[in-house]
Amino acid sequence: MIEAFHVGAVSRGEPLWEGLDLAAGDGEMWVVTGPPSCGKTLLLHILRGERRPDFGDVVVAGESLYRGSPEHNRRFRSSSGVVPESLPAGQGRAVVDLFRLSAFAAGGVSTEEIKERISVLLPLVGLSGAEDVEVSSLSVSERARIALAVELFRSPRYLFLDRLLENAGKEWADKLGALLRALAREDRTILMMERQLPGNWQTANVPSPLSSGPFLLYRLGFPVPESKREAEDPPLPAGPLSETTGGVE
Repeated sequence: MIEAFHVGAVSRGEPLWEGLDLAAGDGEMWVVTGPPSCGKTLLLHILRGERRPDFGDVVVAGESLYRGSPEHNRRFRSSSGVVPESLPAGQGRAVVDLFRLSAFAAGGVSTEEIKERISVLLPLVGLSGAEDVEVSSLSVSERARIALAVELFRSPRYLFLDRLLENAGKEWADKLGALLRALAREDRTILMMERQLPGNWQTANVPSPLSSGPFLLYRLGFPVPESKREAEDPPLPAGPLSETTGGVE
């Protein structure tokens, strides 16, 4: 569980926001929305253990990311995946090169296993057969989806997504939403930063958000009871996405 207690941040000597509380458990998906320049990306960095808050604290599995041991912070970050708001163009690199970098970070992944994982992941984001395509030639939407697939390669327990839906485009909102809910059902914790919910999400049966400063916090994914989970079809193909990762317990 990722817990934020009375978190706040200062920019240029002035408080951006303070008093933010959040408890994102295993199997939950949260979307934090807010206007431009309100500090959503900064909040993501704070929740991920990359930027100490000016007020409050962030606790994972009962231990502070900032007041606890550096090793705890390192383990948490190594078990996390991040899709940033600004997506690299990857000049001169093919899509497969990004997966190879992810495999290097994971360690101990054979060439054959890299190919197998890519063959599972690319179809999930609508880019089957794009292994040899240069990243710089992809659209913003395609780069956003590739970035998600590359992060999923390591099967992270925690996912931090900065404006993924906006960058991927409205035509992909429902498909990515279904994929992310399936990932949450595998006990992953997903935190998303968006300017607003996609229009078709707003008209769906979405629980009323929590309000904190400039943010609205939507809890969209819920843990599935074990008995119900066993009765359902597997949400994702067997393989890397069904494996657990090391990291913070």
